[in-house]
Amino acid sequence: MTRNHVYKKIAALFTAAFLSFCLFAETVIDETFGYALDIPEGYQLSATGNDNLSLAFNHKNLPVTLAVKIYDSEGDALSVLQTAMQKIGSKEKASIFEWNDSLCSVANAKFTVEVSDYEGWAVCAPTTKAGYFLTLLCYAPASMAKKCEFFIISTINSLKIGDKNTEGIFTTIAYPKEGAKALSLNIGGKKVATKIDKSDLEASSFVINIEFNILTMYANHPLKMDAWKRYYRMIERDSKARMAGVAEDIYKALYPEAKKQNAKQPELAYAQMLLSWVQSFEYAQAKPSTAQNMNSGFTSLPAVLEGSGNDCDSRAMLLSALLSAKGIPCLMIFSPEYAHAMAAVKINAPGQTFKDPKSGEEYLMGETTAKVNWGTIAQDHADRKKWMTIEAE
Repeated sequence: MTRNHVYKKIAALFTAAFLSFCLFAETVIDETFGYALDIPEGYQLSATGNDNLSLAFNHKNLPVTLAVKIYDSEGDALSVLQTAMQKIGSKEKASIFEWNDSLCSVANAKFTVEVSDYEGWAVCAPTTKAGYFLTLLCYAPASMAKKCEFFIISTINSLKIGDKNTEGIFTTIAYPKEGAKALSLNIGGKKVATKIDKSDLEASSFVINIEFNILTMYANHPLKMDAWKRYYRMIERDSKARMAGVAEDIYKALYPEAKKQNAKQPELAYAQMLLSWVQSFEYAQAKPSTAQNMNSGFTSLPAVLEGSGNDCDSRAMLLSALLSAKGIPCLMIFSPEYAHAMAAVKINAPGQTFKDPKSGEEYLMGETTAKVNWGTIAQDHADRKKWMTIEAE
């Protein structure tokens, strides 16, 4: 029995396609049901159902399959997922949890197709269209499931439903909220009281470790640079969700002063306050996770706020998260050739700019490791062609 034969057999039982969807590289965007998947590089469409509601992806280099299905149901996520698991013969029980302000469901999946055993994970969540539920099933042959588990988790974790910034669905399963943890920040001599969740430090490290593990798989792969971008995108998506409250607290504390400093361009004054703040950080290498014994070199944003480490890329991502949250467009940009990262903010002011390849708009570049203003960067880092965004282009 060939792999494609197995994919089609399972697709007929479980998988589903989109009524209207866009597949661009490894990003799947569904406009009808309001969700997107930023799956790892190398997946290929392998099967579709006769009802035009089913499809599956298999990976070119790993024995991993992703199946997607939209259910029209009067039930809830738990009942929908239990039904889906019964269809493929999995006897594992589904459980319920909250994600994206909705009740969702998760199940470990163990099933057999003909003589082959498979294992993986499945989730179910309401879509933006009332009465419709999205299910994801990602799995591998049982003999390879453990080795592929990070890849399976990363694939499912890429799900986003609606416009709200949320942590990944699998991260929420592994690290539910535990309650507020108070922080005091000193930004330009002004004390700012804020808070993060008690789970944020471990949860964000979980994401970084998972994605770094995935990134290392592409070390000699033709899609290496796309994998680098996705690595940062997945961390940034998680970080922006965790930094929303922090961004609000900082904005309330500093923006009134920014308006006094520059009444005509308070956004520039505010952005400069934050840039000067991250430039004042004392460099400290992130410590490897004791749980995974890995060190990506990237410090999570909750760890940066707690003073546990930072580098150019974590500083740039922190600026992007804080400014973007308050309606000031900001990108993290990086250069493999320069081995450096910066922030780029969409503010009209003199200085070195970076052209966003997606929008075609100019962004003012911000050096996070030297005490300079927005738009001032080192001459040996000034070639704009050597910089790229972490967005899917």
